[in-house]
Amino acid sequence: MKASFHLSPRIAWSAALILLLAAFAFKAGKEGLSNFYAQTAHMEIERWSRPGLTFKGDEGTRVVQYLNKSLLYSPNNPWPLEEMGSLQLRSMSVARDPQIAVAAASAANVAFRLALVERPTSPFTRANFILTKQYLGEQDDELFRALQRAEELGPWEPEVQRTVVFVGLAVWDRLNPAQQAVVTRAMERGAQRDAGTIAKIASDFSRIDLFCAIKHLTSQGREICDQQAKSEQKAQPVRKGHQP
Repeated sequence: MKASFHLSPRIAWSAALILLLAAFAFKAGKEGLSNFYAQTAHMEIERWSRPGLTFKGDEGTRVVQYLNKSLLYSPNNPWPLEEMGSLQLRSMSVARDPQIAVAAASAANVAFRLALVERPTSPFTRANFILTKQYLGEQDDELFRALQRAEELGPWEPEVQRTVVFVGLAVWDRLNPAQQAVVTRAMERGAQRDAGTIAKIASDFSRIDLFCAIKHLTSQGREICDQQAKSEQKAQPVRKGHQP
């Protein structure tokens, strides 16, 4: 006769619980390693951001390796995806070869798009996402929706405000009135904190008129608009009176 082997319900439940806890511990360990490499990469990038410092090619390669290891342990971790996207944006800004710049912008777009799946309410990720779409020339409905969503999620975040104003003015003529209102709201809020930067963005797109139309400008903002008005007045041709 074959001996029968039977586990009591209590033993079976305990075994299942142990396996479940082991699976959780394994997953937590992988997430921890992923975050460790993401943090290491972030610290390197932060070091480059200090005044007077720039990153070198070998340093950039090392950071990419850190981020790849982070994603190897947790492919859907939004933190390394966002760091990878930011690194690609930095590479795009310093690239001299247009093809390399486009490739970097495309890679950043993919990274931020994946990060948004895991972190859809992050205004910073969404702002960076619309920035990549603008650089890639993707002025479509997805960009316009993301522009509005970024402003809604981070209305008082300076970085988000600047990006919304920059991209919004770049595509101003393609926005409907409601979408244009989103951009002007970001401009108004941004001008309260840093009127000079917002005015500079508006001026770069020849839309200083939108900035000067803000109802409650700070003293710095009013001074900028007064100087602009004087400059325009000087630029007007002098009309000579009729000779008798």
